[in-house]
Amino acid sequence: MTKKISVLWFFIHFALEVICFQFYTQFFASLEIAALMALLYDILAFFPQFFVGGLAEKLPRLPIGMLGAAMVLLGGLGAFFDIGIIRMTGFFILSVGNAFVHVGGAKATLFTCGDKIAPSAVFVSGGSFGIITGKLLGGGDKPFAIGFLIMLIGSILIYFADRLCSKAKTAYPTIKMADRRKNTSVIILLAFFVVSVRGLMSYSIPTGWNKSALQSICLFAMMGIGKGLGGILSDKVGAKKTALVSTALSLPFLMLGGNIMWVSLIGVALFSMTMASTLGILVSAAPRHPLMAYGITTTGLLVGTIPAFYPAVNRFISNIGFLAVLTVVCFAALYYIMAPDKIKK
Repeated sequence: MTKKISVLWFFIHFALEVICFQFYTQFFASLEIAALMALLYDILAFFPQFFVGGLAEKLPRLPIGMLGAAMVLLGGLGAFFDIGIIRMTGFFILSVGNAFVHVGGAKATLFTCGDKIAPSAVFVSGGSFGIITGKLLGGGDKPFAIGFLIMLIGSILIYFADRLCSKAKTAYPTIKMADRRKNTSVIILLAFFVVSVRGLMSYSIPTGWNKSALQSICLFAMMGIGKGLGGILSDKVGAKKTALVSTALSLPFLMLGGNIMWVSLIGVALFSMTMASTLGILVSAAPRHPLMAYGITTTGLLVGTIPAFYPAVNRFISNIGFLAVLTVVCFAALYYIMAPDKIKK
């Protein structure tokens, strides 16, 4: 049952990002205010998730995912009007709806996962494939009806996912990745830092080789694969082992892969694997507030991406030496705050 729910939410997340990024890329990416619009989208889609998560915890019967899908589709209708104020309003509604759908996916996967992080990791990984699909549709000026239809299908999938959740055994997750001997505030702060670095590096990793649509597809696909694989391996071989090995191995590949596609892609996938680790750490550090913990991860991503909108700052942080230092600090942070892996008999 849990696997079916996570797979459904993989495709729902894919559909969500397709419509959002087709909307942005098709109607705003070529404007002079493109960077501002991208920043506004990130703020509206990422920042509210902490508060929406709190709302979903207080009102467990609220169909948070379906509510978000309705907002996304309502906002998406604005794209069919060639009137600036209507299109802009629609984009804002769609962006906020994105936050609600994300929390719906977190709720569905975390409250049915038991002590496993893979279901949530699989759900999150679908977004990477949706982002590049939406960008290509928008950049190719394809009919917006395509993205709208995909999200309409995604909304139907939410209905079926909710039906499965109502039949499944639901409970607070029992993930135990954080070292509870450490101060909880320190655990949350350091996990937040690692998430922010992941958001930063998603914009700042040198990818001089990325010059075609196919190469962009490969880049986002490896991000998605890394996120999902990080969760699966965490459950299979141990969360701390997976986090530390993937972070350590990512460094040489990222340093050497600036102009070598396959080397860079391996590094991207390896570092993306920390997504599952940081989510698991935060959920286990705040076991009674898993959805707010999920919201902390998206806030961390927002904080990490903000520097990318300042060209001078972005040039500085793109320096491979600076990224190497950040990677080493992330390794040390994960080593300090993560609980030792249990030895499986």
